[in-house]
Amino acid sequence: MKKKKSSAPPGPRPKKRRRRRRGPGILISLLCLVLICAAILAAVTVFFKVKRVTVSGESRYSSEEVLEAAGIAEGENLFFLNKVAITNRIFRDRPYLDTVSIRRKFPDTVEIVLQDCVPSAVVSFENRYWLVDKKGKILEEISQEQTAGYCLVTGLELEDPQVGEYLNFSQQEQGKALSTILNTAENSGILKEIMGIDMTKLFEIRLQYTERFVVELGTVEELEKKISFLNQVVERLGSTDTGVIDLTDPQTARFRPQ
Repeated sequence: MKKKKSSAPPGPRPKKRRRRRRGPGILISLLCLVLICAAILAAVTVFFKVKRVTVSGESRYSSEEVLEAAGIAEGENLFFLNKVAITNRIFRDRPYLDTVSIRRKFPDTVEIVLQDCVPSAVVSFENRYWLVDKKGKILEEISQEQTAGYCLVTGLELEDPQVGEYLNFSQQEQGKALSTILNTAENSGILKEIMGIDMTKLFEIRLQYTERFVVELGTVEELEKKISFLNQVVERLGSTDTGVIDLTDPQTARFRPQ
């Protein structure tokens, strides 16, 4: 059988889409963007130049010394200052510095804010004496005569102490224990009363508390509770009492008069 031809009229042919030609609009937009970026860069380069550098904060180092070390020249661009390099230059050979903050103050000022370390104790090692802060940073080497008035720490094993560096302990547990004692004692307000810390044995740590008491601390376990017991015992004793305060048991305190 022959197939019948469809009598339906052929449909309209699809129109070919004409490609739209990109006019000059995009080029104009790109040109405007380039001009805006160039204007911003020119403004940053021309207008934000250093005219003044200030030094503030609590530090033993003079403003003149810090400014000389910072090396920020008048006319430098505020945006292009290398804050890391400036900070490193200021820290160099200034071990007492704890923090250095470089702040930009627009349109033309740089502010340097300093904070010094606070001496907390003296560490005795191989007949040498190192003044340190509560984080174990070595601030300077001092003589035996200069140790008066500081908490004297003995019994530590150190590796090559250097001014400006942190204590490097042969036994890391000693470092953790010392940090715990210094920080807890400072937070409890009794660090100034502690004249000495003997850390020869980590399980038999002893404190010299004022000139009247030897404190058998044992370990630093539950140290806050032990310090609370210490304060209670001292408050109950007379002003002339001397002896040993045993805090080796975190649950109680014992006093042995001498």
